Amino acid sequence: MAEGILFDLAGKVLEGLGSLAAEELEAALGLKEEMKKLARTGSAIRAGLRDAEDQRNRNNHQVRLWLENLKDVLYDVEDLLDEFSCDALRQKIVAGDGKAKKVRLFFSTSNQLAYGLKMAPKVKTIRERLNAIAADRVNFQLSDCPVETPIQVRERDQTYSFERSEEIIGRDDDKNKIVRLLLKSEPEQHVSIVPTIGIGGLGKTTSAKMVFNDEKLGDHFELKMWVCVSEKFELKVIVEKVIEAATKAKPERGLQLETLQHHLRDSINGKKYLLVLDDVWNDDPEKWRNLRNLLSGGARGSWIVITTRSRFVAEITGTEPHHNLRGLSGSESWSLLKQTAFNEESRESNNSRIEAIGMEIVDKCKGVPLALRAIGKVLYKSTEAEWVKVNKNVHKYLTHEENGIMPILKLSYHHLPSHLKQCFAYCSLVPKGTSFSVPGLIHHWMALGFIQPLSEDEDPEETGYEYFKDLVWRSFLDCKSIDYLGKSWFTMHDLMNDLASSVAGKEYCIVSLEEENVNERSRHVSFDNSSWVIGNNLLKATKVRSFARNMSLPFYRQNYMASIANCKYLRMLDLSGSGIKMLPHSIGNLKHLKALYLSGNRYLLKLPSSLSRLQLLETLDLNGCSNFRTLPNKTSRLVSLKHLLIDGCHKLDYMPRGLGKLTRLQTLCWFVVGRTTGKNVGGLSELNGLKKLRGKLRILDLQNAIVEKGSTYLKDKLNLKSLVLEWRWGFREGETVLECLQPPPNLEKLQVIGYPGSKMSSWLSSITNLSELILEGFANCQHLPPLHQLYSLKGIKLSRLEALENVSETEMQEELVSGKSTTTFLPSLEELEIYDCPNLKGWWKGDVGEASNPHWPCFPCLSHLTIEHRPNLTTMPMFPSVTKLKLKNTSSLSQDTLLSFYELSLNSSFNSILTSLNP
Repeated sequence: MAEGILFDLAGKVLEGLGSLAAEELEAALGLKEEMKKLARTGSAIRAGLRDAEDQRNRNNHQVRLWLENLKDVLYDVEDLLDEFSCDALRQKIVAGDGKAKKVRLFFSTSNQLAYGLKMAPKVKTIRERLNAIAADRVNFQLSDCPVETPIQVRERDQTYSFERSEEIIGRDDDKNKIVRLLLKSEPEQHVSIVPTIGIGGLGKTTSAKMVFNDEKLGDHFELKMWVCVSEKFELKVIVEKVIEAATKAKPERGLQLETLQHHLRDSINGKKYLLVLDDVWNDDPEKWRNLRNLLSGGARGSWIVITTRSRFVAEITGTEPHHNLRGLSGSESWSLLKQTAFNEESRESNNSRIEAIGMEIVDKCKGVPLALRAIGKVLYKSTEAEWVKVNKNVHKYLTHEENGIMPILKLSYHHLPSHLKQCFAYCSLVPKGTSFSVPGLIHHWMALGFIQPLSEDEDPEETGYEYFKDLVWRSFLDCKSIDYLGKSWFTMHDLMNDLASSVAGKEYCIVSLEEENVNERSRHVSFDNSSWVIGNNLLKATKVRSFARNMSLPFYRQNYMASIANCKYLRMLDLSGSGIKMLPHSIGNLKHLKALYLSGNRYLLKLPSSLSRLQLLETLDLNGCSNFRTLPNKTSRLVSLKHLLIDGCHKLDYMPRGLGKLTRLQTLCWFVVGRTTGKNVGGLSELNGLKKLRGKLRILDLQNAIVEKGSTYLKDKLNLKSLVLEWRWGFREGETVLECLQPPPNLEKLQVIGYPGSKMSSWLSSITNLSELILEGFANCQHLPPLHQLYSLKGIKLSRLEALENVSETEMQEELVSGKSTTTFLPSLEELEIYDCPNLKGWWKGDVGEASNPHWPCFPCLSHLTIEHRPNLTTMPMFPSVTKLKLKNTSSLSQDTLLSFYELSLNSSFNSILTSLNP
């Protein structure tokens, strides 16, 4: 399995063995003593795991096999615990929907006996296997290590400042950019710091050497120092290295830090210096602050250049924007490959066939100099036939543990926290050269138990997003946009993909025709574009935990479904966009399943009733299943469900009765109010039990809603951020329905479509956190409540409000006459759009006086204003900050009003727009 995370798997299993649910089942089934023995043996083995993984990293083959066997047993223990949990939940539901107090009461005497006879042999077999592994631990003489002891990894070799310039290719632009920065005449900081970032082997040290040795800097700095920091960031050690670099002599051994810091300050005092700190890994701000304080004694204009693989390090150290090191171009890469692969006499040979092969190799190395040098060494003095052979096996040579680039890249991996190691290893299933959805990746992590929030109140999805950002900042993943969870995709550098595959081992595999890589130890599989004809290979992988497919892969053949049904330990099944028309009834046998992704299957009409047996299911994704009609009648039995994704299920008839029993549900994008009142049809009252709903909610077909006056369905759902209320047609008690749908006060976005009532509910004025308001398609509404109380509103869109005469029923007339009106109106509003409101006369009701009134309100921040097909509008608040104005079919807009706006406008660009208008 992925190196460094077996220790955490053991801890997770031990925690499960000690959980309350397990204890109850032990008592109920007579398994208590067996389970206690399991826990004791597991604890003893875990104590030696750090030492075992350290030895494995030193290529101890026997220990490696021992760890593989241990991993298999731990997975089986975890499967057993999940089976207990699922059976307990199922019995709870059968016994009375959670009314019984203890799990053991759910079993009759006969059922206890039968279930105990079934489960006891499984527990005993696993315990005996674990005992055998524990005995081997004694033979290996593994030392007990505390939890916090890190696994020892081989350090990178120390670097030095000298480099032959003729050996360097393609780094002149990077060097020149940093040199220009160092020669800046008026530095903002006393000591300025510029970090250089890139993955291992990209050439950060080389570019730093070029800067360090640049002739322009020779007379600019009185003192130049080179320090290789590498693995351990110990303040005393680094201070000693800086003193040695400054004085060209090692400080006396045994000196305390207090004495050393005096020597350091004396060495740099008053001198303008250049210090290169090469290969920095420390991301502890406090440790860096202590070092920076000691280095601040130089003259103004001193510089520190840092090379690092982590954006975290760059953020806590840099006073200047970090420099992202690029990969070499194709021509630069070919030059470097020739330099390494040929002797000096043959570098200029014109063998077009070798050059063509070489350019293919160059493309596979992705501009990474270390990779090009590694392949160049393999090709040195090779024949054309050998070039062809190497080209076919570039991956193998690059990932070689001794001579390839992998040991350098693994240094980055070893620095990852263990919770990120398994998340990164999972990324090995992403095919090279493809993009993958960030939310999709996070949901997969969640389903597999890789994300562990620090508390129950913490959203696992948000925690997973922090995991993802951490991997981006550490240069493992690339993402163009990481600021919005729902609209982001990520890619991986090919070498990082190779690293993920290397650390993931045989547990993770992409099934293909080229390689028979699926076996009984495979736990996570995906498919490449050639594998759609070899579904039978899955028959070997009976313990697979996750199944994902390439999004471009056709996937409708039934032999796949038979193979999937064979994988009874599946936690995550992704069949998105696969073209399936139905799921087999056997899906209900996958009792460990926690996430089922079916999005984009437009031929899928319904789900089998057996799905209700999946008591551990947390995510059900049906987004974009445009012809999907009904959820299973017993959906209420999915008691672990947290995410029900049905956005885009346009033909969904209704929500099933009992949905409100899913008290863990957090995500429900759509709620469809059914046309009928049958025994399986749930109404708006189902929302009462869904107190944990968060994010977005769209309630459709409200024309069918039947409510009891005074009900509140949404007011207590404080984690809702966006709400859409939609009537497709109708007349039935629209105002009563709307009143019962009062949102929580911290809602951020509200959209109401097709509302049939004559008056908007007064609760609109109480949503003080609202930033966006959209009202459209109102046939009868004549009045809106006051909007000027919504101080957070940034955008308003009013569209097709046919009966509306005034935007706001307000006391503005009296305030204007009395002089009490404040000139600031909707202080946060930036964008206002008004479309197709044929009876709209003004913002306020009645005669509000002249626009020249000094107390006339204005939109202080409004920058975008659009008014279309609004012939009778005569009064508006002023908008002095507008930069974009669009008027269409507004010919009756008062000339006096426009002139007043023009005279009071403060924005010159808006003035130029107004003068071009012809009222």
